[in-house]
Amino acid sequence: MAKQRLTQDTPFLRTPDMYQIENDAPITEYADATLDLIADAVNCGIPDGANAFCSVGKEKRGTVQMQLFARIDPDTETFEEVGFRSHGCLAAIGCAALLANKLPGKTFEQALAITKEELDEELGGLPKSRIYTLVFGIEAVRALIGDYCLRIKGYSLAQLTQEIPCDYMCVNCLLTENCSLRDERVDQEMRELGEIE
Repeated sequence: MAKQRLTQDTPFLRTPDMYQIENDAPITEYADATLDLIADAVNCGIPDGANAFCSVGKEKRGTVQMQLFARIDPDTETFEEVGFRSHGCLAAIGCAALLANKLPGKTFEQALAITKEELDEELGGLPKSRIYTLVFGIEAVRALIGDYCLRIKGYSLAQLTQEIPCDYMCVNCLLTENCSLRDERVDQEMRELGEIE
């Protein structure tokens, strides 16, 4: 049971790390698991020593943004601590909070194996109109690992594609309009072509 409780009378959720921009689906459509996770979120913000960052989202019907920050052990490539910031609907905030709780202790392989169905089940089932936020969650994990591989490990584009395959025109990629990993892939390709430093 949550220490706090979000109800129909709760005003918009607005903190430095969780910012609800719209009164989306009625709060009664959200499962207690999602509302409790948001009300008692403990992994907000950027962990000390964070060495990986990602940002995913969309802007078509209002900005939805999910950011994850992680401290990854370079020897074991295991998530030590994960924090989040989210801007948008309660579903996006819930997905980000769940991932910040779920990733610590996981290897890259274990993190990449997380599915939309697994997230939805742990959130108690999101409202149908907000199911797309599960895609953002999966893409955020990929982007977080990709950021670490490019910036910290110095991967080439070929190495990154081997670690995190990319289907440029897949549904997940098209749905996730803003993706820091897609931007980093383009920058890496430009570096390898000598167009930028």
